[in-house]
Amino acid sequence: MIPTDVFLAIIGFAALIPASVHDIRTREVPDWISYGLIIAGFGIRIIHSLVFSDVWYFLYGLVGFVVMLALGLIMYYSKQWGGGDAKLITGLGVVFASTFDWNNFLISFSFNMLVFGALYGICWSAYLAFNNKDKFFKSFSKDLKKKRNARLVSLIFGLIALASVLLLKDPNLMFIICVAAFSFVVYIHLQIFVKSVEECCMYKTLPVSRLTEGDWVAEPVYVKGKLICGPKDLGLEKEQITVLKKSKVKNVLVKEGIPFVPSFLIAAISTLAWGNLLLVVI
Repeated sequence: MIPTDVFLAIIGFAALIPASVHDIRTREVPDWISYGLIIAGFGIRIIHSLVFSDVWYFLYGLVGFVVMLALGLIMYYSKQWGGGDAKLITGLGVVFASTFDWNNFLISFSFNMLVFGALYGICWSAYLAFNNKDKFFKSFSKDLKKKRNARLVSLIFGLIALASVLLLKDPNLMFIICVAAFSFVVYIHLQIFVKSVEECCMYKTLPVSRLTEGDWVAEPVYVKGKLICGPKDLGLEKEQITVLKKSKVKNVLVKEGIPFVPSFLIAAISTLAWGNLLLVVI
């Protein structure tokens, strides 16, 4: 008989694989996957709790649900994730909350997800920059000039930090200072890189017929002086799309986000294989 934790993990991975493929293809995660994950996760936990008289098994799932819901809302309202990403991660909180050892797995998965999410975002940005290299290099060169002072300050800080290392004898402290100096310089240039990719590769003009719920509108759209949608919205709603179609608006400028769900899958696999990467490094 398959242990309940393993069964829940299988369900989680079974949801992540099609969700990742769908996200890459359409920039959407079907609601039925996320809601199905939540319902299945809680349903299995209730049955397990009743059969084995273990109320904690259900409560662990509830804790996972609340924690991941909070994380999803933070990322959603800060416009880092779309609504589909937030719903899916909430479902994963339910099924992964006690997988093998819930204290370790859920915390490890959350940390690994942030790490791989950042790396995945950089890789995807590099992919977009390569596919739009002419536009990207023009934008990147312009942004480098705009941030000349910030780049100069980071380089001076880096040189001072490296010079101070020569006065130290503690190798651990020397390593920390070198890493901090290098990270500061890289961070400034990475910011410029991401901004340039966003400006030249992530904005598209779409016909209203191709708009989908959750799309991020980049410019305000007015109809007869009334604002229908704009950048302050957290995502297009069905009612707004209907109004745009009825008003015969032809095109809308939208910002296309990065499909982040594959990074959830990578984080889950890495957690299963190695646990918390922070502990592995330490």
